[in-house]
Amino acid sequence: MFGPVPGFNHELYPFAGAWREVNGFRMHFLDEGQGDAVLMLHGNPTWSFFFRDLVRGLRGRYRAIAPDYIGCGLSDKPDENSYEHTLRRRVDDLASLIEQLNVRGRITLIMHDWGGMIGMTYAARFPDRIGRLILLNTAAFHLPRAKRLPLSLWLCRETPLGELIIRDTGLFISVLARWAVCRPMEQRVREAYLWPYRLPEDRTGLLGFVQDIPRRPGDRSYDLVSDVQARLAHFNEIPSLILWGEKDFVFDHHFLREWQRILPDAEVHRFPNAGHYVLEDAGAEILPLIEDFIERHPCHA
Repeated sequence: MFGPVPGFNHELYPFAGAWREVNGFRMHFLDEGQGDAVLMLHGNPTWSFFFRDLVRGLRGRYRAIAPDYIGCGLSDKPDENSYEHTLRRRVDDLASLIEQLNVRGRITLIMHDWGGMIGMTYAARFPDRIGRLILLNTAAFHLPRAKRLPLSLWLCRETPLGELIIRDTGLFISVLARWAVCRPMEQRVREAYLWPYRLPEDRTGLLGFVQDIPRRPGDRSYDLVSDVQARLAHFNEIPSLILWGEKDFVFDHHFLREWQRILPDAEVHRFPNAGHYVLEDAGAEILPLIEDFIERHPCHA
């Protein structure tokens, strides 16, 4: 699947994988097991590798699907002139993939980072398709009033340094592989996160995510985020599980508090020694919580 890639340990990601053409580009995804569909949506700058242990843990009883967005992971990586790296386009791609995969019944969404905005935009578009929500340090609403954009993201979003930090040097992804965890990653794990983004042209999609952060009216995804945010309260009727790393420097207690306001009936588990890449720090604790949650809340078509 990968070919002879020095430094990449294939044992960490032992999946066949597959590709489908989605709106003119090849999208890579994992599709393992059978049963209720559990759709895992990654953030930036990760890829389906983030969910590797959840896929292995859930595929014995469920259909575990984990796509790489266009511009990410093992999917095509078009430049900014041939692909619009926006929230709306990513949701269009996701909807097309789900349709092509003939996913039946209600879907369980597991969402991390940008995956929350993408997943909840899909959910707002197709609310009858959603059976459960599982949130991992993510958002689907505008920046909470009491929260400021971290300086590192502000520099990447608001200044010309963004292209240098994210695309030209790859500093953004390499630094996050260290800052986003409380327990240092093994070298082979860190290299696996970085592997799909070795060259500057591989990192255009990562830059596109940051440029698409909707900070003010007039930004290209601002109105779409506002529309989704206005619909979130309706999802309180759906079983929801929040799994939160408390040492996340971006999605911190301000975001968790907002989710608890929007989804007051959600089940919440906090992990005081976990950072943004919460599955790396607390994955062994999280998997049984997800398994128990899904079993206690059966989906009805």
